[in-house]
Amino acid sequence: MMDNSVNLHQALYVGSDRDLLEAVSISIRSKYSLELMVEVPKIWPEDTSLVLIEYDGDSKIVINRINQILTLAKGVAVYVLLKEKDADFLIEASHQGVQGFIECPDEVFNILSILHMQDRRRVGKNGNVSAFFSLKGGVGRTALATNVAAHIADLTHGRTVLVDLNMPLGDTVLYLNMENQRLYTITDFVYNINRFDEDLIYNSLSRHESGLYLLPLPADIGELDGLNADLIKTVIQSLRKYFDHVIIDLSSDLSDSTLSCLDEADNVVLIAEPSLSSLRAVNTAIQLSQKLGYVKESLKLVVNRGTPDSDLVLDDVVDSLEIDTVIRVSNDYYSFNESLKEGLLLSQFKPDAIVNRQLFSLAHMLHNGVIKTDELVIPSFRKESKPSTVEQLNNFFSKLVSRLHVEKEEK
Repeated sequence: MMDNSVNLHQALYVGSDRDLLEAVSISIRSKYSLELMVEVPKIWPEDTSLVLIEYDGDSKIVINRINQILTLAKGVAVYVLLKEKDADFLIEASHQGVQGFIECPDEVFNILSILHMQDRRRVGKNGNVSAFFSLKGGVGRTALATNVAAHIADLTHGRTVLVDLNMPLGDTVLYLNMENQRLYTITDFVYNINRFDEDLIYNSLSRHESGLYLLPLPADIGELDGLNADLIKTVIQSLRKYFDHVIIDLSSDLSDSTLSCLDEADNVVLIAEPSLSSLRAVNTAIQLSQKLGYVKESLKLVVNRGTPDSDLVLDDVVDSLEIDTVIRVSNDYYSFNESLKEGLLLSQFKPDAIVNRQLFSLAHMLHNGVIKTDELVIPSFRKESKPSTVEQLNNFFSKLVSRLHVEKEEK
């Protein structure tokens, strides 16, 4: 089976707030090993790629520390953990070379997302695009795409859009319980594409109560006649300028429209069931991706509806596919089916379900590029029960909110 171990990058924490340090450490531990420094070290530690520095109102000291760091280690990414907001400090720190600011405690949950998006923007890239694809229908693609998109919307503070391209009749509006609403569709978007600015695009698109934006297919399939591959590619390119993440639910075909979306995708998420016929379809999709020259690292395989009783033959088939990232999602038909009946997302209907935690981890991996291995397993493979990263962060988040509130009142 595949090795899910991750080589951690080195990060440095400059400050003295132990509670904040621990919360930050938990938030980034899937990608970074964090070391505490109360003061800037005179000899710079090797292989440090990230510095997180506290700001609690003393701008002179923090600016001096920023200058020291950027003098000692040219090119290192410096982010400031803002315990207080000060416009003059923000301007000066930006001029000194700080790459970003993280508001504490509100954004402690989302540090990896903030770092990831800043890195993409720095090299001229916009939002991520993840295309959910299967050549074989009935494998749960739309259910996964919808629920994962909602989790990514949480990670991006709502800057995520789900695009339904499962033509001609997509089901995302059904899974989001929005079928009785008057919705702004992809054909409306194409008609207005040259008029968009940031305000108009957010005011135009339909939005689910979870904060997820939706761009569905029109109810009248006759409106799809003029929607070709070039227009669809233009739509995706336009959306990624305004959103941190674009999730696409694709058709189970190899049409020009489908291929144009796969061309644009940073993540091609292949969905399969644990059956030979489903995995054979995945193999066909992989061979196609090789012919089209897709980057191997962009391919992710999700084996949906897995059971604790592992089938060694199927495991061998999965291994033979030679995909670096293989994710197993537990079979929980009851939760998915009942949440759909109630018109709720899985995170709303049964937030503590193992499968919901697995989908959150999948969302985290797609958006931040890191696999959280403690969640992406079949339940019986767990050796011990540990508090999840989210549970630990919630504890620290509550603790920090209370403490910072008291500190501000005292000042």
